[in-house]
Amino acid sequence: MHLIKLDATDSTNDDLRQMLFDNKLTTPTVVWSLFQKKGKGQRGQVWTSQAGENLMFSLYIPNLTRSADQLFSIHKIVSVCLADWLLSLQIPNISVKWPNDILSGDKKLAGILVESSMQKLTAKSIIIGIGINVNQIQFPQLPNATSMRLCTAKTYDLNTLLLSVVPKLIEGLTLPGKDWDDAYQQSLYGLNQNRRFVSGKHEFEGIIRSVSPEGKLVLETEIGEQLFEVKELQFVHIAD
Repeated sequence: MHLIKLDATDSTNDDLRQMLFDNKLTTPTVVWSLFQKKGKGQRGQVWTSQAGENLMFSLYIPNLTRSADQLFSIHKIVSVCLADWLLSLQIPNISVKWPNDILSGDKKLAGILVESSMQKLTAKSIIIGIGINVNQIQFPQLPNATSMRLCTAKTYDLNTLLLSVVPKLIEGLTLPGKDWDDAYQQSLYGLNQNRRFVSGKHEFEGIIRSVSPEGKLVLETEIGEQLFEVKELQFVHIAD
């Protein structure tokens, strides 16, 4: 594994993409930055983090590909690997909030962003961006966020954590292993529970039943079973 550590950058995903464009990546490579000026999240949102307090890194593994309809399997594997790793560190109440946030209780602890280029219906140049709230204790603009330190009252060494989690991710993504579909579903936040959602301007209740192989959330609603794309749906709160 090749590790590149930066004090600051705009986006570690963008850094890896530029390295790919320059044909410089032949081994598994991680770009880790203590601060990201333009870190990215799902739905085009910005990932904000205090400098030097959290883990923000991106991973590229050569020859990691998926067909277009199986790209979400990358999200599942990374989500489950992160969840298992956090549980091994005694972080409580870990679950995966669809599509790829990691929660402790009802608060966001980590996020994942998978980006790729499509060539003839095959996803290539897959870059996996990960942000984990580690030692930050105040989130003034993010009331639903938490950190490992807030969960355990411990302070963590970022370098030690990085060298612990990355091999687990590489192993999960490259070696035959567990039933990732089942593991993802069993870790799913709100599984078989009533939740409130918003789609467009419509707010409604639904019971989370599963996630399809393509990454669509399967909800049981008052009009029957419905499937939703990531951009079509947002959680609101637990229904009474």
